[in-house]
Amino acid sequence: MNEIKQRHNIMMRPSAWRILNELKRIQGESASEIIERSLWRFIESEGYNSLYFKIMSTVEPCDAEENAELTRILDTMSEKDLEIVDGYELQD
Repeated sequence: MNEIKQRHNIMMRPSAWRILNELKRIQGESASEIIERSLWRFIESEGYNSLYFKIMSTVEPCDAEENAELTRILDTMSEKDLEIVDGYELQD
């Protein structure tokens, strides 16, 4: 996904900031790249449905009833449900 990045302010303890800066140096990555990767690893390690977060992060907000219905559907899906099983090339 190639989203345009947005600037956000976050608060963290000075010790955590020093660790993040050291990781930036070691990994050769920006703080935002490290935080984004850590976010997805956290979702996976805690057993959350990553498909839910991937889909919900790319759509506009909806009302509570529609959100509840979508959540129920997404909770039953897995990454395997998104696998491409067949493909077709459309002719102009």
